[in-house]
Amino acid sequence: MKYRRIYQTLEKYGARITYDGSGWQYAGRFQTYTQRMRPLWVVAEAPKAGLRLWVCHNAGRLSVTTADMRLSSDSREYHETQKRREFHTQGELAEYLEALLAAGADKANAAA
Repeated sequence: MKYRRIYQTLEKYGARITYDGSGWQYAGRFQTYTQRMRPLWVVAEAPKAGLRLWVCHNAGRLSVTTADMRLSSDSREYHETQKRREFHTQGELAEYLEALLAAGADKANAAA
């Protein structure tokens, strides 16, 4: 599976994928232009970390955008918590996700 390490990292930390519009799943000549340009497009929620995540490989750029999922998505505060990071390789992106989600899990365990 393409992007295996990214999916495994999300699963390992209990992140629930709420939308997966990844184009890599559609092989063959019937793949649309958008699917070719956006081979990875995942929206996930990580309750332990309190984050909503957008994990993307869009037009050749790998990125992760995060926001505080405890806030209303209609609020200004929610939009101010959004952070975006770009990566050169899938490995770098997966390592960042691992560190981000592990830190959130540690916070949740300490609060409990």
